[in-house]
Amino acid sequence: MMLVALLSALGAFALLALASDRHRDRWQGADPRWRRLAGWALVIVTFAAGFAAWGPVYGAIGATGLLMFSAGVSFLALNLTRR
Repeated sequence: MMLVALLSALGAFALLALASDRHRDRWQGADPRWRRLAGWALVIVTFAAGFAAWGPVYGAIGATGLLMFSAGVSFLALNLTRR
């Protein structure tokens, strides 16, 4: 379940970043509204997987940590790569 939480957190912030005005031109596929909705759905999946893996107290802490890690990874990946 920890791997599910990590992958959903990485996917969530990738989709949320690709829905922003600055990075929406990198992926011409889906409408940015759907990217944003899918990103928030993956945030919920991250918390659900964190709760399943670590319980309600540590799951919230772990899911928040995974989301912060994923935000940093997506920030670096999108800002340090070419357009």
